[in-house]
Amino acid sequence: MRRIDIIKRAGRNLRQSKGRTILTALAISVGAFTIGLALMAGEGGRLYTNSIVDAAGDKKVIMVAKKIEAEKKDQLPEYGNSEQDAGKNKESAIRSKYVLNDKDLEKIRQTPHVKTVTPAYSTDGVAYAKSSANGKKFALTVAVKMDRTRAELAAGSLEDFMPKPGEIIIPDDYVKQLGFKDAQSAIGQTITLGVRSAAQGGNVAKEVSFKIAAVDKKSDTVLFYEPMLRISTADAKAIYEFSHDKSQPHQYSTAIAMVDDESNVDAAKDVIGKDYNAYSIQDIRKALLTMVNVAQVALAGFGGLALLASVFGIVNTMYISVLERTSQIGLMKALGMRGRDIGKLFRYEAAWVGLLGGLIGVGLASLVTLLNPVITSTLGLSAGTSLLVINPLQIGLLVIGLVAMAIISGWLPSRKATKLDPIEALRTE
Repeated sequence: MRRIDIIKRAGRNLRQSKGRTILTALAISVGAFTIGLALMAGEGGRLYTNSIVDAAGDKKVIMVAKKIEAEKKDQLPEYGNSEQDAGKNKESAIRSKYVLNDKDLEKIRQTPHVKTVTPAYSTDGVAYAKSSANGKKFALTVAVKMDRTRAELAAGSLEDFMPKPGEIIIPDDYVKQLGFKDAQSAIGQTITLGVRSAAQGGNVAKEVSFKIAAVDKKSDTVLFYEPMLRISTADAKAIYEFSHDKSQPHQYSTAIAMVDDESNVDAAKDVIGKDYNAYSIQDIRKALLTMVNVAQVALAGFGGLALLASVFGIVNTMYISVLERTSQIGLMKALGMRGRDIGKLFRYEAAWVGLLGGLIGVGLASLVTLLNPVITSTLGLSAGTSLLVINPLQIGLLVIGLVAMAIISGWLPSRKATKLDPIEALRTE
């Protein structure tokens, strides 16, 4: 008997017991729905994670910070010549434990594949920021934009996501308070920073003006966004050197090491990591993807339990079908139908059930993707973000897997059907 004829006959047999077929298929669809939803959530989560990482900066960048060593209990602090000196010595010792210095930068520069090392210059010397719109002075945080983080802009533009010397980025949250009508009207206007001088007792010694090049705003694709003024590394260096106490060594909270090629990041990071805390954009990606994968596996696990229950349902359904059709099986054998063809008949019936249940489940899961705008809005994500994404290959493999599972589940009942004695089967009423 031809395979196509067996498949068609299996379909006709299932139509004769529609109620049982639909109920068994629905049991499978529960697991298919849950696993399909897990696959879509995982795919969406990975795409969203990649968008965050891509916005986080240059993939050839390694962030470096001082490695804090555990204090040895047998080391005692030295006493200074006076209580004041002792206090200064203690403060300086504590600070040096947490910051990088010029020797550290030079050591990092010697690392193979490292092209440049840029320190995070402190902008603590900035006393205030004054807007050209209203002339008011504000005590605002000023930070140096060290990497090419792809911040979302409310207005203006940046070349390669970086401000040029003499340019400043202001947050959208500050636009109104700084006296500007809106973000667009702030572009090209001036922010003046009052800079202290350690040589003049920490008093404001000069003012430096910057042109507003862009207005950034909070974005769900940028990690750890904080509203603050952002300037170039060159300007931050000038401010630091002006306000810095020349008698004290240069100290930096962090530094960025630029590697010659993305493929060499891990190798350079391993070398730097021996003496410093070092991490790259890829480390962030791995951490986020790990969380996505754990959530996906947990959700898929619930679907797996539902499928396990449906396996027993298929086995039970097929056994009942064999018992109900004992005489029919005997007649088919008496008419010359081979035992293996009868076995195929029951396995194809199981396959049809698996296919129907899989299509129902993934179909319902696919409909849930229509809720992406609602999910995005509820979570406060950017418009157009999709956390449920259909991967046709994954969905196709899921349906094929469910069909294969159904065939395997129907194997034992089909074996029973093939072993029936035709004479004994025909005697069964």
